[in-house]
Amino acid sequence: MRQVSLAMMQYATFFKGKLPPASAPVIPNVYPIGWWWPNELVRNKFLTTAANVYSHPGSTTAEKRFNRSNVFRCPEGVDEDDAVGGGGSYPTDAKNNAYTIGNDTQCAADGLGVPSWYMLVCRVQTGTNAMPNGGKATPFMGFNSGATQADVDNPQYARTMSMIRKPAEFVMLVEASNNNWVDQAANGNIYLKRLGARHGKKTADGLNAFTNFAFFDGHVGLYPTADYTKACPAGTPGASNPDNMLPAMIRETIFYLNQQKR
Repeated sequence: MRQVSLAMMQYATFFKGKLPPASAPVIPNVYPIGWWWPNELVRNKFLTTAANVYSHPGSTTAEKRFNRSNVFRCPEGVDEDDAVGGGGSYPTDAKNNAYTIGNDTQCAADGLGVPSWYMLVCRVQTGTNAMPNGGKATPFMGFNSGATQADVDNPQYARTMSMIRKPAEFVMLVEASNNNWVDQAANGNIYLKRLGARHGKKTADGLNAFTNFAFFDGHVGLYPTADYTKACPAGTPGASNPDNMLPAMIRETIFYLNQQKR
């Protein structure tokens, strides 16, 4: 995770401080084959790793050949032969702990597809993900299937390193398999239900364990997922908002750009 986060910072430095989107569909004249952030770190040689699962352009998704030395592969994640990631219902759910390749069909045709067991702190384009006033604006953007060039060009969805004012507290990369892992409705008492839990002893209910976060200053820390899946305690400012989540209140872990004001 540290290697990947440092590569992302190198990418941003090379591109004059601009943070790339996490993903995008095919958008003519902008992303003609779509966009998948691990592909671009490899394509631009910020990471030199045997990560690509396709041997040639014009491949099909059935022609994947995995390499277990892939730096985007979590050693304690679900094995690539066993499951493809998705949107799980609780952190230890296998769907949260497997791999994902964004725009896989286009990746196969392009001949470059990098599976990842890690995800950037990302949400799709919504009003609350727009800067400067979006209350749940993440440092990376995901453009959904209805995105247009106007969405990509919208300055409210632009992200730069200069927006990260507390790099030692701001989470860049998490263990998860769904690109839109942050912004999901609660499943019973489980918030952040798509955050992956792959390490340590599970909680008594089997729903939580431990996860790693990589921060914008390059360090990686291990955290219990149970602390990030509970609703905000009663009396907490904003706790009456059903979309609110405890991570906003946990010290030294920031997920949204406007949380840096606290």
